[in-house]
Amino acid sequence: MSTAVLRWPRLVAVAAGYELRKATAFRVGFLLREVMVGLPRPVVMSLVYLAIFRSRGGEPIAGYDFDGMVAYLILVALMMKLVPHEWLLDLADQIFEGYVTKFLVMPFPYFTMVLARWLQYVAVQAGVVLVLWTAGALLLPRWWPAPATGLAFAQAALLALLGGYCFILTYFILNALAFWLDVVWTLLIMMRFITGFVGGLLVPISIMPGPLRSLFHWAFPYWTLSAPVELMLGRLGTADFVGGLKVLLLSVVLLQLLATVTWRRGLARHQGVGM
Repeated sequence: MSTAVLRWPRLVAVAAGYELRKATAFRVGFLLREVMVGLPRPVVMSLVYLAIFRSRGGEPIAGYDFDGMVAYLILVALMMKLVPHEWLLDLADQIFEGYVTKFLVMPFPYFTMVLARWLQYVAVQAGVVLVLWTAGALLLPRWWPAPATGLAFAQAALLALLGGYCFILTYFILNALAFWLDVVWTLLIMMRFITGFVGGLLVPISIMPGPLRSLFHWAFPYWTLSAPVELMLGRLGTADFVGGLKVLLLSVVLLQLLATVTWRRGLARHQGVGM
């Protein structure tokens, strides 16, 4: 095994530490960007669903009563915090400004920085989720959901982490399109809306029409958000987990391959002159 391969995990760890120091350098920015983001969503959507359930006389929707829907919204909001956002990478900026070519002379692959940034993000957000989970359980025991079993929690966590990696690969590919396009930020916003809908960010996939459910079951956002939440709620089981794991592993392989091809072809045509 080459020395470069042996050094790579250490380089990732060092870079992740650097990214962590950078993320926590400005306390107010860290609080708003890493802690508070996404928290108003379950409150607003709970009010929306309260109006819907009242209009239906309290009748459940696809097995969800109002309490169950609130539990879903809380869990999906916490799960979403583990998913990297579309602004985590700045590759498109580097391409447009013309200094991405410096990575051609660095003694490690550019993706080392991408992986490091994702790892520090997951580490920070896991701590934030733990704090929020504990605070919610203490302050709102009436509404706060708990995993159905320890196994369900472990399965959900694994799916969420693999799905988060699929997200960072997707954003890397979209950023790398800056080698050819100047509408990368528009594509990132569009992708955020699409993946949020497919992942069940606002509406559980299980209450959607059958054809949509069948289609979304082949997409990694569903297995990153909605499915892990329903695993923790006991609405899905181990067989579903195994199916989701297969979809996510296949997605990782395909996205990693596409990311590598996009990066290499982009570098081959890049002139390093900016926009």
